[in-house]
Formats: sequence, C-alpha cells, structure tokens
Amino acid sequence: MAKKRKRGGGPRKQGGKPAQASASPKPARTDDDAKLGSDDKPKSQPAKAVEPPDDKPQSRGALRRQAARSDRAARPVSPRGPAPDPIFWFGFEVPWAKLLVARVVVFALLAIDALMQIEHAPRYGAGGFNVAQLPLLDALAPGRILYSAGQLVLAYLFVLVACGALTRYALPIATAIYGWLYFASHLDSYQHHYLVFLILVIACFVPWERPAGATASTPVRSWALRLLYIQLALLYLWAAVSKMNAAWLDGKALSMQMTGTVRSMIDATIGIKGAAWLVLISELVLAATVWNKRTWVIAAPLGVALHAGILATSLDIGLFAWLMLGLYLLVLPDRVFERFARATPREDRTHDGVLLWIALIMAGAVGILLAAISRFDHGFAVGLVAFAAVVVATALLRRRVSVARLAIAHVLAFGVWTAVDRTTKTASDYYRLWGGSAKRLGDPKTSEAAYRRMTEIAPDEEGGHYQLGKLLLERGADDEGIAELHKAQDVGPLKARAYLAEARWLATKGRTEEAIAKAREATIVEPNDQEASALLNSLLPK
Repeated sequence: MAKKRKRGGGPRKQGGKPAQASASPKPARTDDDAKLGSDDKPKSQPAKAVEPPDDKPQSRGALRRQAARSDRAARPVSPRGPAPDPIFWFGFEVPWAKLLVARVVVFALLAIDALMQIEHAPRYGAGGFNVAQLPLLDALAPGRILYSAGQLVLAYLFVLVACGALTRYALPIATAIYGWLYFASHLDSYQHHYLVFLILVIACFVPWERPAGATASTPVRSWALRLLYIQLALLYLWAAVSKMNAAWLDGKALSMQMTGTVRSMIDATIGIKGAAWLVLISELVLAATVWNKRTWVIAAPLGVALHAGILATSLDIGLFAWLMLGLYLLVLPDRVFERFARATPREDRTHDGVLLWIALIMAGAVGILLAAISRFDHGFAVGLVAFAAVVVATALLRRRVSVARLAIAHVLAFGVWTAVDRTTKTASDYYRLWGGSAKRLGDPKTSEAAYRRMTEIAPDEEGGHYQLGKLLLERGADDEGIAELHKAQDVGPLKARAYLAEARWLATKGRTEEAIAKAREATIVEPNDQEASALLNSLLPK
C-alpha cells in the first residue's frame, strides 16, 4: 500500500517559495535582465510600428481635436462615471489677435460710456436720501462730486486697459469702482449695469496682455473666456424667460419701444406680435449657440442683427447695445482674426532710459493740459491724481511695466475725455441737471452757479440762459436777468418760453404795451403754444 502524500508537500524548486494560487508565473530572470538592473521591467522597449504619415498636411483645428481625443483616451475613468472634461474649461483657446481686437473695442466703449454717465451725477446725494442696491452700501453711496470723479477715473482706467497698459492692476480697480457706483444706489437701477459688472469681474481673469513672442495666430488659453461665453448664454436665456408672458407675446410691451422707421417696417412686414415672437426665439437660439465654437456661425450673424436692431429703437440703455456688438468680436470665427493680422507690435517692457522717462513726463504734461481745458467738473484734479499715480506705478513696478506704452495710453485717455467733452452735451447736461436739482431742493444760489457755469461752457444752448435769467429776475437782478433772456431768445429763436418770461416781468412792472409786444412775439415763434396765447389774451384790453 502506497504512502499518502502530505498536502502541499510536493517538490519545490531549489531556493524558491511556494507559488500563490492567484499569482501568475513569473518568467525566469536571464543574464540580459540582470544587466538592466534590479527592476523587472526593461528601461527601453522596442518601438511599436508606426503607420506612415499622410502626405496631406493636417489643419490646426484637426491637430487640436486629435490632441484632445488622445488626452481623453489617456484619462482614467472614475467608477462613478466619466469625470468632467477639463478641456471644456482649461483647454478653451482663441487666437491672440481676437483678444487684442476685442480688448481695444470693448474697453474703449466702456470708457466712452463712463464719461457719458457723468450727466447723471447731480442726482446723487441730492436731498440726502439714498437706497442702495445692497443694504450694506447705504452709507457708502457717492455724492455728486464722487460720482462724477469716479466716472472720470473709470474712463481713464478703461483706456489704459484698452491699450494694454497696467492691465493687471487697472482692470480690478476699475471693476471695484464700477461696482461701488452701481450697487451703492438705486438711482441707476438698469439691469444692464449689473451685467457689465459681471463681465468686468470675469474679465479680470482673462489674459489680456500679450504673451511673450505671440503672433496674431498664437492660441491663448483662458477658462475665464469660456465663463464669459456662458454668462452671455445665461443673459439670453433669462431675457427669453422674462418675455414668456402675455404682455410681451401679444406685442404690447414691444410696441412701446418701437417708433419711427423701425415701427413702420415691422407693421408693413411681420407685425408687432410677430416681431415679439421673433425676438424671443432669437434669444433662445443665442442662449443655445453663443457659448459653443461650433455654433458661432449661427450666433454671430443672429446676435449682431439683434443688437443692431436694438440700436434702431427708442430703448434708452446708453451704449449697452454697442457694448454687446463689441463683445460679438469674441463670437466671430477664429479664422477671421488669423487672417486679419499676421503680427502684432512687440511690447516694450523696458523702463530704464532717460528718453522713456522724458516721454512719460511729456505725456503727463499733455494729459494735465487736456484735463485743464476739460469742461468736466473736477477734471483738472482727477488729471493731476492720474499722472501722480502713473509715476508712482512706474517707479514701483519697474520692469513689469512698459513706460512707452503707458505714456501713449495716458495721452489717449485724456484724448478720449476731450473727444467726448467736445462732441456731446454731457458736460452741459451735467450743469443743467445740477441747476434744476438745486432749484427744486430750494437752493437758488447753487442753482444759479450751476446755470452760470452752463452758459460759460455752452453759450449756444438756450436752456442755460433761460434758467439763469429767471433766477436773476427772481432775486432782483433785473438788468442781468433780462440780458440773459435776450441771449436765450437769440440762440433759441424758435422757443417761446424766454419771450413769455420777459412778457410776464414787463407786466409786473406795469409796462403793459411792451408786455403785449413780447407775448405776441411768443405766439409768432410758437403758434401752437397755448400758454403764449393765454398770456396774450390776458394782456389785451377787454
């Protein structure tokens, strides 16, 4: 009878260990393996066979898509499902030329818009009552002076950003000032200012400055740009949702905003109700397409047409429609900008050199001169502070700032001041509204000073002379008051109110014949003015 063999007592290899049931057999170590070192894996493996490349060159977009697919294939998959695609956020890129053009246009528009907001400054702080957008900011609300100065500073900083000078510092400061001016008061409660603030916050993280050695077609990656597109999509989605009510869908709300030629064209074609539905559908389409590169071919023409149409309406939203058109530069296909400019000027990072400092001093002198001749209230003081800040920033940042670029941007900023000041009524409207606000609040002295300043900077505007003449007559300065009314009649020959004011004053002085003559002149100037006809009838003998 054979002996039972003990379990596990089989023969073993000399010097070896019993193999585990779950382990796979290990190949024997050879002399060649010993030469490689102690690791089981060789340091080099034979190269895999590579297919010969295609003779046809691949496009830049195809190469990017191929790299993205390879990256996704190499990424481990979580047991809970695929992880969020980081390429969507951190792999989003646009050519440098697109960022450059968008930066110049968008921030130049913001600078102009800031200057045109100055005319609203007299409403701030008037009466000592304020309701902030955020309760914590009630005590921090700006008054007339701080609001107007803040908008001047904003315009200056936005031009610096447009020129690519001190962008990393100027843009966050401008964003903080913009948020303070908007959220600290309900006087300007338009929602588009809230959107602009969100755009500025996102823009603080966009790499607006030129990368080293970048050309026009150099791709620039930015997750903040992707977020900016998402923000625009949310804007259109919310705008569409807010229109899903009877007041909009039946055309009543839109009919109040459409006048003139645009209204005639709508009535002659699709009708006001059809236009309301068209706007709603367009916003839904933009919400679905504006954030995706593949659908920009749809979003770009549709968005441009929508906002160009808004410009033709009577909707009073300042330069917001123009700003949206500027943002659509980022929605245009990338190839448009790659063909637009093949190279951009090299950025000068040098701060040393006497000539550059001389150029900066000369730029500062030009800026101060333009600020001094500016008709904006407190413009000269803001100009001095801006130049001092530029000198300090240049000294502290040293090689991180381009002195030449900063000098050019400084002059351009005050050039924008001058252009807006001389081509619009912003400055005169500021003093007109200030004078009217002070008069309503029972402060005739301040009102007179504001209107007097208005007549100085805008001598051809009838309103300043008329209001100043009335104030002077009320306080007994008859000769000066009548002189101002005569100036108002000269510069505004088609307005009856200056003639009426003089006729009433003549009547109170017992000079009835002269009063009748002036009242008759008022009826000739404006035949349909009921007030002029009533005054004339009251003066004529019964």
